[in-house]
Amino acid sequence: MRLLSWLLASGLLSATGTLAQVTVPSSFTVGAKFQIVIHNTIDPDSPLEPADALVWDIDLFHLARTPEVANHIRSTNPSATILCYFNAGLAQTSDCDYPRWDSSGLLGNPYDITDPDLFPDERWINIKNATAREWIKWRISLARDLGCDGVDPDNIDGFLNDYDGDNGTGWSLSEDDYVAFVTELAEHAHGLTTLQGNTMLIGQKNAPELIGRVKDVLDFAVLEDCRTINDEEDYEFCTDFKEAYIDEGKPVFSIEYPSTIGENGECWATGASEDEYNVACEEGAAGFSTVLKIQGEGELNGCTQYCDGGEPGTGVVVTPTDPERDGDPCPNDAIRGESLGGQGTGRWRWRK
Repeated sequence: MRLLSWLLASGLLSATGTLAQVTVPSSFTVGAKFQIVIHNTIDPDSPLEPADALVWDIDLFHLARTPEVANHIRSTNPSATILCYFNAGLAQTSDCDYPRWDSSGLLGNPYDITDPDLFPDERWINIKNATAREWIKWRISLARDLGCDGVDPDNIDGFLNDYDGDNGTGWSLSEDDYVAFVTELAEHAHGLTTLQGNTMLIGQKNAPELIGRVKDVLDFAVLEDCRTINDEEDYEFCTDFKEAYIDEGKPVFSIEYPSTIGENGECWATGASEDEYNVACEEGAAGFSTVLKIQGEGELNGCTQYCDGGEPGTGVVVTPTDPERDGDPCPNDAIRGESLGGQGTGRWRWRK
């Protein structure tokens, strides 16, 4: 009842039990062709491939460093929807706004305290803290100001590290904490109007444990490895997301990682093996916007294979990227977490 009361008070839910009106781009539909490139910055000086992709998921802070990428995508396909990926549950040293996190006292343990070499540059955020939540909401406002139509907030499942008192995050976080966190982010996003005149969208990134509790306040989902191509156990959460999102008219963007599409950042023109391709692109994937990506280093670079007619060895596309731009200086406002008219309320501005 507390969550229901909060939703009513916030305006996300009306007294009749319906969600607040959300307007979406006309091309943002179930099955829309999707591309995700967050490992490197898309090269705005090279022709965009695939030119017919309708939904692009790109890194928020790459876009902050190279804002012309948004116009590059829209000039190729004016109907494109741009989603901005960012790390919602952790702060990492490559984030433009990391300096204020680093000295805030709001960062806990590294990503995996049992494996210090796994993402050692990322630390869990105390999402129960009001200041931390405001700073994450600022990232959503920044995404809007840079021209994004929605956000893809990652790592909303830190509670998995804290089961049974393990406290892997350093903050003893629960599922309830993340439900409240995601719901507050959704309220903030839906209160913003994009530069294209639609509601700012927000999706669910993985975290199948939360589906039943957050699906009604979110607009889409982004999944990784839901077909468990290389896992011994079949988790079957593809079906859960199909029922919760696709069957309700909300897109699900699915990323699979065949071991045979490339390695060490290299893309193989032959694409995934027939067996892996068939698993990733099986008939049961109907309705999912699926991309196949390489495993390991550079897994979310420009290399992609699409399920385009059920023929292995086809559908391989490489989006041109410029890795040298990944390390471009951050704009001062992004470092300080500022925007014109106050945090999270105005248009982005550049300071020399």
